[in-house]
Amino acid sequence: MPIDTITKAGRKRYRWSFKRVIDNRSIRKTKLLPAGISAREADELARKWEHEIYAIASGARKPVVTIGECVQAHVADRSRHWKDARKRIQILEKWAPEYANQDATDLHEWSKHFVGYLRAARDHHGRPKPQLSDGSVRNILAYLRAAIKYAHKVGRLETDQTAQLVIPAVKNERHHYPQRREMLEIARVCENREVRAAIRIAFYSGMRRGEILRAKVTRYGYSLEDTKNGRPRIVPVHPRIAVLARRIHFTVTLKQFEMEWIKAREAAGHPDTKFHDLRHGAASEMINAGIDLFTVGGVLGHKSVASTKRYSHLVTARLADAVGKIGQKKQGA
Repeated sequence: MPIDTITKAGRKRYRWSFKRVIDNRSIRKTKLLPAGISAREADELARKWEHEIYAIASGARKPVVTIGECVQAHVADRSRHWKDARKRIQILEKWAPEYANQDATDLHEWSKHFVGYLRAARDHHGRPKPQLSDGSVRNILAYLRAAIKYAHKVGRLETDQTAQLVIPAVKNERHHYPQRREMLEIARVCENREVRAAIRIAFYSGMRRGEILRAKVTRYGYSLEDTKNGRPRIVPVHPRIAVLARRIHFTVTLKQFEMEWIKAREAAGHPDTKFHDLRHGAASEMINAGIDLFTVGGVLGHKSVASTKRYSHLVTARLADAVGKIGQKKQGA
């Protein structure tokens, strides 16, 4: 079980190579060992892997499918359909040494250590490294979970054990619901015609920024073929933005859009308002008008009821007003 010492990205790493003939079958394996382990740990890991190979070859144990293999298959088969393919692949490649050789069905303890490492201030060599937020950690684990689930879906894994993953909860929901006045104050000081139109459209449609920029206007409303939840949808055009829907054709870049939005919100005196808050404002307006959560979720394009539940407290407040009117006498009654 030869262990070679190599240099990768300027760092000393161990590489394990296996070449044997077992039951008239030539078996070759090469693995890059995790960064930061000692020579003794490398030998122990190599012995473990060699034992697994003999156990699998003799039929005493089924082959281990690693997270790395799941990721490779997922990227090869599905990455062309990902909107964020470049970013996702870069993230997966960056953290590959931490998951590449991990059994995709033994996830609980591994995920706890992985989360701890991502949050840590130092790497395996004791050097300072960025401490990732729980939101970033959650995204990385979501990419790995999707790869493992895909491997199970296509038959590479017999069982889906992703429920074992320890994924940190992220409590970063915003509860700012801009009213029409705030939206208009920002729109009026926005110097860019397209961004100014997008501000109004967001409030009167509940669409996300990316959806506004790529939506096609049809006789039935804004047509979205590709949405966040993977399903196409039609968003009716509110009368107050009907002219904008006909006349505005978006050519603004995302960078320019963000710059113009920040300038406008600060000039209007609302520096903490995010463009996405306008979507929440649209939901709030509908709920306050008596629209049920199911319908609101349909307008916003939510895939599940859970996504719409964030607005349930608005419904509760409206119901409280209704209950407060019980027993009140009408004038003249």
